[in-house]
Amino acid sequence: MSVVGARAVHPGGGDLFVRGARSYPPGPAAEPLELRVRAGRIVEVGTSLAPHGEPVLEARGRTLIPGLVDVHVHFRDPGLERKEGWQHGSAGALFGGVTSVVEVQNNPPLSTSRAALEQRIAHVRARSRVDFGCLANLLPASLPELDEMAPLTPAFKLFLGGSTGMGGLEDRETLRALFQAAAKAGRMIVAHCEDEELLKAGKHRYPDASAAEHHLVRSHEAEERSIDTAIALSEESGAELHVFHISAAGGVARVRAARARGVRIGASTAPHYLLLSNEDAPRLGNLLKVNPSIKTKADARALLAGLADGTVEAIGTDHAPHPLEEKERAYAHAPAGMPSVDLLWPLTFECVRRGWLTAECALASVTSAAAASLHLPEKGRLVPGFDGDLVLFDPHELRTVRGRELPSKSKWSAYEGWELAGFPQVVVRRGVVAFAEGEPRVEAGGEPLALQPPRPR
Repeated sequence: MSVVGARAVHPGGGDLFVRGARSYPPGPAAEPLELRVRAGRIVEVGTSLAPHGEPVLEARGRTLIPGLVDVHVHFRDPGLERKEGWQHGSAGALFGGVTSVVEVQNNPPLSTSRAALEQRIAHVRARSRVDFGCLANLLPASLPELDEMAPLTPAFKLFLGGSTGMGGLEDRETLRALFQAAAKAGRMIVAHCEDEELLKAGKHRYPDASAAEHHLVRSHEAEERSIDTAIALSEESGAELHVFHISAAGGVARVRAARARGVRIGASTAPHYLLLSNEDAPRLGNLLKVNPSIKTKADARALLAGLADGTVEAIGTDHAPHPLEEKERAYAHAPAGMPSVDLLWPLTFECVRRGWLTAECALASVTSAAAASLHLPEKGRLVPGFDGDLVLFDPHELRTVRGRELPSKSKWSAYEGWELAGFPQVVVRRGVVAFAEGEPRVEAGGEPLALQPPRPR
C-alpha cells in the first residue's frame, strides 16, 4: 500500500505473541484466538498458533480488539499545554483504548504553512505516546501553501461556524476559494458545520441564555444550513467533505441524501451526542456545553441510525479539556467542550450494552470505519499487514467513572458516577505494551500516521 507524508516508511515496533484471547464481536464457543506481531506489524492471526521466540502476552480469556482510532481530539499543545498537552492527552488516549488520534489545533500557533506544520509534527513526536495525525488549518492565510502541506496532513480543518478559539467563516466567496484550493491540493476538508449568521442570531434571540438553552442558541437550523452550504461547495469544487461532530437529525438526513447522489461526503459524531441530551442540562449545567450543541433524544436516535447504515462513519470524542473553574463560569463565558478520549471504548461499548448499536457497528465506528473515514491506511483491523495496535478488555468488568481518577488534566467528566464496562486492561501500540495495570508503560514513541497520497482534482 503506497503511503506518503511525514512517515514515509513504517516506523517499526515490537515483536509480540498474544495467546488465549477471545474474539469480538463474540461468537459461538470457539478456540482461543492467537495473534503474532513482528516489528510492529501483524503477521499472523488464527487459532492453535505457537510463539516463535517473541515475548508472550497472555490474554487469559480477555477480549481482543484493534487499537482505537479517535478521529477528533484537541490536546491544546503547543500553545495551551496548561489545559492538557500531548503527554497527558496521549496517556488519556491509552486509558480509553486509543492508539491513534487525529488532532485539531484551534489555538495559536495554527498550522497555516508547511513550516508551521512541520514544527508541530516534531513537537508532537517528542511527546505523544500514541500515533497521530495533525490537521492543517484551512484559512485564507493557508492558501499559498496548501499544496505543500497536503502530503503531511490527513485533511484540512475548516470552521464554518465559530467555536472555542476559532472564528467562523461566512463569506461565500471566501469559502468557495477555500474549497477549490483544497480540491486542487487533493486533501479532504473536515468541517465544523454551523452557520455563523444563525449563531449570531441565536445569541441575539437568547441574550440571557443558560446551559439549558444552549441547543437553542446553537440551533438545529444552524447545523443544517451550514451542511447545505458545505455540500453545495463540495459539489461545485469537487472537494471531498467530512462533517465533524454531526449532532442533528436534519444534518444526518442531508449527508445521507448527498451520499446517495454521489457527493464525496462522510461524517462523524461524538459519544456525548449519543448518550446525553439537552434534558441533562439541569443536572450538568455548563459541563454539557459543547459546540455544536447537544440536542434532543430524537437527534441521538437519528445519529445511531446513521451509524447503523453507514451515513455516519465514525465516533470521535472531540476531546476538549477545560479546567473545571472555567466551566463553572457564567454560561456566556464558559468555554465549550468536554474531555472523553480516556473513555472512548467504554462509552462506545455502552451503546452496545444498551442495545443501541450492534457489536460490529460499534467496533467499526472507532476502528476500521474510523480509519477509513479519513483515509488512514494500516490502522483499525486485526489482519496481517496492519499495525499491531491491540486492546484487551473484560466485557463483564464494571467500573464507576470518577473524573478525578482519569488522566486528563481537567479532572472532571460529564459521565461522573456512570457505571461502564469495557475499560481497557492492556493496550499495545505497534507490538509494544503501552498501557497495563492502569498506567502508561511508554513515555513517548508515537509516530505520524501513514497517509494516502493526495488526490488533486
